[in-house]
Amino acid sequence: MNSKTVTLKIGFNALGFQSAWWLTVLGIVMGYPILGPLAMTLYMVADHFSLTKQKPEVLTIVGAMLMGTLADSIFASTGFLVYAGGYSMAPEIAPLWITAMWGGFAATLNHSLAWIKTRPLLAFLLGAIFGPLSYLAGSRFSAIQFNADMTVTFIVLGIFWGIAVPGLVKLHATIERRLS
Repeated sequence: MNSKTVTLKIGFNALGFQSAWWLTVLGIVMGYPILGPLAMTLYMVADHFSLTKQKPEVLTIVGAMLMGTLADSIFASTGFLVYAGGYSMAPEIAPLWITAMWGGFAATLNHSLAWIKTRPLLAFLLGAIFGPLSYLAGSRFSAIQFNADMTVTFIVLGIFWGIAVPGLVKLHATIERRLS
């Protein structure tokens, strides 16, 4: 594969995730909570799975979806965060659109964000800064509500995402090593 093709695929990976992210948030705001999961699925099928069909990649995405849903469900069950478009019978469980976002994000780790794989401190900083900013953007559109002081919220989300991003990179490396 030539460098121009690789660059295009990496760009499409990043743009695809960002587009699906926005469709997810706007779907929640407009009352179409299924739009996001459909957009993320389309993004992963059209972009990601055409880039690779490796079993470690798929397992990393599934692992990220499970772990992310668990973490966001803890945030919801403690009342720290409230998610729009959730389950009316079980508001303590993170909604499907959050699960889809975790999968979409994991699909960037070995492509448009591959450069962080050998830079754990940078991965921590990326997560610590942009994780909370992503939640802030969601809150500005009323997809997420913060129930704690903004400073506390940013610190908690910053620490969590600072650990989550390099953790997901490590998860993929572990899966890859065990399957090879």
